[in-house]
Amino acid sequence: MKTIYKIGGIALLSLCLFTQCDKEDDYTVSKPEIKSAAITPTTFSYGDTVRLTAQVSDADARLAALNIDIVVDNRVIAVQSVPLSTNQEEINVPVFIPLVADLPDKTEIKINLRARNLLKGETSHEIGSLTGERAYYNRLYLVTDNGAVYPLAPEGSNKDRYVASGLTLLRSFNYKIAQKITGENQIDYSGLVWGNKNGKPALADENGESLFAFAVGVDYIDRFVFDAYSFGTSLAGQNFSANDLIPDLFEEQTIDSELFKKYTRSLEKNQELTLFGELADQNVLYNFDFFERLSPNKVKFLGETGNYTIYYNTYRKHVIIGVENPAYPNYILVTGGGLGYPTKVTGINKEHVWWGFGNVRNFILFRKIADNVFQGTFMIHAKDDSWVGLKPYENTSWGGEKRYDAFTFTGEPAFESADGGDWKATENVDPDACYRVTINWVANTVNVEKIIL
Repeated sequence: MKTIYKIGGIALLSLCLFTQCDKEDDYTVSKPEIKSAAITPTTFSYGDTVRLTAQVSDADARLAALNIDIVVDNRVIAVQSVPLSTNQEEINVPVFIPLVADLPDKTEIKINLRARNLLKGETSHEIGSLTGERAYYNRLYLVTDNGAVYPLAPEGSNKDRYVASGLTLLRSFNYKIAQKITGENQIDYSGLVWGNKNGKPALADENGESLFAFAVGVDYIDRFVFDAYSFGTSLAGQNFSANDLIPDLFEEQTIDSELFKKYTRSLEKNQELTLFGELADQNVLYNFDFFERLSPNKVKFLGETGNYTIYYNTYRKHVIIGVENPAYPNYILVTGGGLGYPTKVTGINKEHVWWGFGNVRNFILFRKIADNVFQGTFMIHAKDDSWVGLKPYENTSWGGEKRYDAFTFTGEPAFESADGGDWKATENVDPDACYRVTINWVANTVNVEKIIL
């Protein structure tokens, strides 16, 4: 009898389990409903941000997320997700339409919406009749990691290709491409920026990595082409010549605790020199009396043909000229206290000259611009009678100097002297300006011109 009861219980249990399983098979997971959805505007450029409005609801389960797939030519170019938390949501969010390589112009874009609830029920909805257009720019910018900026202009009829020519970029460098730059020549990330993503060019934000350029078989790159359709670049270059100033040719020397790079070579009068690397930085000032800057990467030498040492002060960012035993009638020298070769660097003591001739930092070298007429340009510390002063000398010794009262002065009233000896700074002196001083050593005249950097 007990056995009959046991068999009957097992049969009843099996029937209950079968019935329960059958009910589970009939169970249907709740799915959200996308009642409406729209994109505004319906025509836009890749790289623009559009707005998605939608109504999503679910009567039986809380909503979890709305996923947004942006599709071009059956290719998903971006995915965006909006988190949801209630049973009914009014969606009003920005959607960024990315610019990726090889996107065709004026092509239909589809935006697929996928609403999902906490039970993993999902509903799809497609927004079509959207048109994506390629954007074309009047100018892009090649921005290297060392802060140099080079405009990229459209190349002829191919509106996707942007070219920078006349460059002096070393054959390898890191860079980004920017749609916009600030007034301080920094990348403006409110515009599009191309950088490195997983080893390939892609749109990047401020945290994005730089791209790398390298040219084989040349010393430097003089032409850079960026293709905004393929996100590809091409380079062309040249080899160095005798008219090039290259950082690798300079040797380092510390002078009075400041790091210089120096290079001794022959220079010809009116020779045009092409600048490379840090020497082409527009913030580097070339000695106004010996060089004329023709362009960001080119200077003309104004001195007489001969051998010179070119000194680049890496701290003050200026380039000055040194000659062996400078003396009248080819040069005169000015030494004193409170003077300095021009610099754009802020936050430093711009004066570096102190009485003496021990090295190129101790005096200002004046170039002969006519018979017995010499020109030198320097900055002056603000008036301080205790130490700011100067005198001109014929050579690198303490003989052959001329006092203040030996000259007649014209132009900017930058100097005075209570005893007629040392030239002293007046209260008019502007420490942020430069003063070009022209001395006629025979006529004993001085003209002073103020130059604002």
